[in-house]
Amino acid sequence: MFDRLGRREDETPFVVQWFVQQGIEVWSTREGEQRFDTHVDKLLNYIRFWQASGESEKTAIRVRTKHSQMVQEGQFRGGLVAYGYRLEHLGRMNKKNQPVKDLVIDDDEAAVVKEIYRLITVEGYGTNKVAGHLNEHGIKTKRGTTLWRGTSIRAIIANPIYKGVLHFGDERSEAFEHLRIVDDATFDRCLEIVKGRAPEKKEKPVRAIAQGSRNLLTGLIFCGHCGNRLSYAHNTTHRTLADGTEKVYDRNLYRCYRKISSPQSCDGPSGHEIQPVNDAVENAVREFLARIKAIPKERLLAIANTREASVAEVAFRQAVKDFEEAQRQVNALEAEAVKALTGESQLDLSVVNNMLLKHRAKMDTASETMEESKARMEAEEQARKSNEIRVDEILSWAERYDDADYEARHLIISALVERIEVRKDNQVDIFFRMTAEQFLSPVAVSA
Repeated sequence: MFDRLGRREDETPFVVQWFVQQGIEVWSTREGEQRFDTHVDKLLNYIRFWQASGESEKTAIRVRTKHSQMVQEGQFRGGLVAYGYRLEHLGRMNKKNQPVKDLVIDDDEAAVVKEIYRLITVEGYGTNKVAGHLNEHGIKTKRGTTLWRGTSIRAIIANPIYKGVLHFGDERSEAFEHLRIVDDATFDRCLEIVKGRAPEKKEKPVRAIAQGSRNLLTGLIFCGHCGNRLSYAHNTTHRTLADGTEKVYDRNLYRCYRKISSPQSCDGPSGHEIQPVNDAVENAVREFLARIKAIPKERLLAIANTREASVAEVAFRQAVKDFEEAQRQVNALEAEAVKALTGESQLDLSVVNNMLLKHRAKMDTASETMEESKARMEAEEQARKSNEIRVDEILSWAERYDDADYEARHLIISALVERIEVRKDNQVDIFFRMTAEQFLSPVAVSA
């Protein structure tokens, strides 16, 4: 058939015609030779490929519809199996009575997936560092090699299947709990952190925790005199003592390079010793966490769940009530219109129709209000769940801060502290993202 040459009605007919014009005969075992002797031949040639293009579009629609249906039903569509899963026959058969395999969680790989999310959200690892960590420990990829890359980790982070959601293009299924490896809050937080590292301009990007830093406050510390960001510097001084021996002094400093390059633009010192500054910040963080820890976990969780007022729920219930009332009135007027047509009503049909138009508009408005209220209620419900995760996260920081390693403490400080300014004589000003009083204010209010 000629349509196997192509199915683009704006291109393929002219390709066939070009072959014929070049003296090349074009034959089909079913349709014979394609000729262009008359105007009708040209028209039939175009119609043939136009019809083939339409069939191609219908086929594409059927395929997309079937794939969408499979996604919504939680069925495997084919292709590569995501890391953390395997295919297994669970008894499902296709239309030809052949066994069809479904996705199930691979326990060994799922443990690695959970570790990836933990390393990023808890330990503050970047995707390249996570890949290196897996390679160093001999963890094999889906292809059986120990060649993890940062791109592989980013693909895992962005794949919604790990929270039980299958996808096909922009279409998403509901969450299937039997396919879930991580909870929604962990998935969203991890994706947020990874996106925060991307060099894109954002109104309020998520702070990306610097890795491989040689000091605890990388990216957070600034000169309190000129506002310039301070950098880590190692200073080594050699001095000759009275007895002729040489002694080496090593110091770690936070250095203000604006002061060094342009002394007139900064009236502060060029460097600050690291240890006194770090101690001051860590003491403030420990005090913050101690105040949070003093409140029982159950109390904090209860506060987190009720911090968002249930106004949206009340508004949704009222919107549903208004919609049902408007729908009842429309149904009554439609019944009255039928009676007016049959002469059973004393009302004029034109009057009923006018009233019906007004009440239908009112019902449409009520429907829109109901959908908006529902969306707000669902958003607040998600916010409450996020607040619960946030409380658990801060409590876990309070429990393990003193025993945490250097990078974990760096992660916690970066999550709690917005900015640190250092002045002369190591005077430190710490600006928390949220003060303990702000965090605990609902406790005071509800106590």
